[in-house]
Amino acid sequence: MTTDDTTPPATLLRAVLDWQAGELPREALVSRLSSLTPEQGEQVTGLLAELHRRAGRAPAAHAAHDDDTASWREELMACRARTWPFPQAAGLLVGPSVLILTDGARGLVLRERMVRPLPMSVSSSLLLLCQTIVMAQHAVDRQELGQLRQQRIESSSTSLSEIEIIR
Repeated sequence: MTTDDTTPPATLLRAVLDWQAGELPREALVSRLSSLTPEQGEQVTGLLAELHRRAGRAPAAHAAHDDDTASWREELMACRARTWPFPQAAGLLVGPSVLILTDGARGLVLRERMVRPLPMSVSSSLLLLCQTIVMAQHAVDRQELGQLRQQRIESSSTSLSEIEIIR
């Protein structure tokens, strides 16, 4: 397997396969994916393509699940998200029991010992969800940063006004 720009590094694919085999902790896999820079979306889409190809070859690997709508809603509401906007958009949702990779056209639900391909319509909605979660988090972070900055300014001005002048 080569490691050019369109093929995922063997280490990413190996990490997913190791996690699914129970040989790698879930957070270690999430950490490896999260360590990719925003400009490395193509590696994520390459990984997604390879996993999708493998899932298509092994129908038993994407066995049916019996989750209902309420459990999926809970799973999605508890998700953390990561996006890679360049050069190809991709997203990762990390739920309590699943990892979801999507590029808008393809998507996969990953669980230990299970891969389930998603329809294109669901994949595009999940990429939009990833992007929305990330944008909302950035907005909250900016608001909190502004509040902290204002507190520091107010704190500094109060402290400075208490300094006595040398005469």
